[in-house]
Amino acid sequence: MAKLGMLKNTESRAGTQDSRAVSLTVKDIPVGDIQVKINIRQDYSDIYELAESIKQYGLLQPITVYAGTDGYTVKAGHRRLMAYRRLHKEEPEKFHSIRSIISDAQNTEIVQLIENVQRVDLSQHDLFIALNKLREQGMALKQIAEVIGKTEGYVKSLFVGVNELNRDKDLQNLIGDAGITIRDIAETNSVKDKKKRIELLEERKDGKVSRKQMREKVKEITASKPKKSNPNARAEKGKLPKTYLSIKAFPDLNKIIIYQVKSRNKEQFMALEQDLRSFFSANKEKYSIEKTAPNKEKP
Repeated sequence: MAKLGMLKNTESRAGTQDSRAVSLTVKDIPVGDIQVKINIRQDYSDIYELAESIKQYGLLQPITVYAGTDGYTVKAGHRRLMAYRRLHKEEPEKFHSIRSIISDAQNTEIVQLIENVQRVDLSQHDLFIALNKLREQGMALKQIAEVIGKTEGYVKSLFVGVNELNRDKDLQNLIGDAGITIRDIAETNSVKDKKKRIELLEERKDGKVSRKQMREKVKEITASKPKKSNPNARAEKGKLPKTYLSIKAFPDLNKIIIYQVKSRNKEQFMALEQDLRSFFSANKEKYSIEKTAPNKEKP
């Protein structure tokens, strides 16, 4: 397992602090301290567009450098460095330093994985493998997010998909086809019916639904259906409206008067009345039944 390390009390003039890293260092390095030792194609119009993008949205991905006796040399991210140098000429204070991953002989594998994840043309299957390996190397999600230039929330959502793919080989086969992404796998995570999930992902692969439409379908599939009313179950829970009776005895008149106080359940009241009539009818030698008109006046 790679060790965690943190550069203490270091802050660049660009206003960002050094972060914890796994077997590597991520820090802001002054653009003047970085050398370019290989020839690269210099498409100035492209560099200008990249510079404008960085100016508007910030540097989305750190560059990779290695340390030597005479400073740092860029290993990956030449165009980003050139764009930063252009911006440094315009605003030297703001673009004084560029976020960099410092490579050395001990972290070559991790750096190669990071560079692979940063590729625009990386397939989803290769991304899945690379993310797994970065985690195996001991990198936390926050650290992975920083070195690949994504938010921690975005990376967390990716790993929801990665975890699903690790558990299910059928899902792994889907990302081998164009159209299905790790995010698609993550966003269908709540669909527990595998058949419905695969069908939805197939629709996504075939271009029949957009990601937004897929999300809506996930909501429809996972929405809880209202349960049918079960009077017996409700009665067990005491949720049926109750019938209230008032019983008064008049010994001098040899009478017992039963008043209905309140009832919101007609069937329950009729059953109760029938039970009472059955009881008194079975004891005719003691009781007789007199039905009186209801008193509409409130007590």
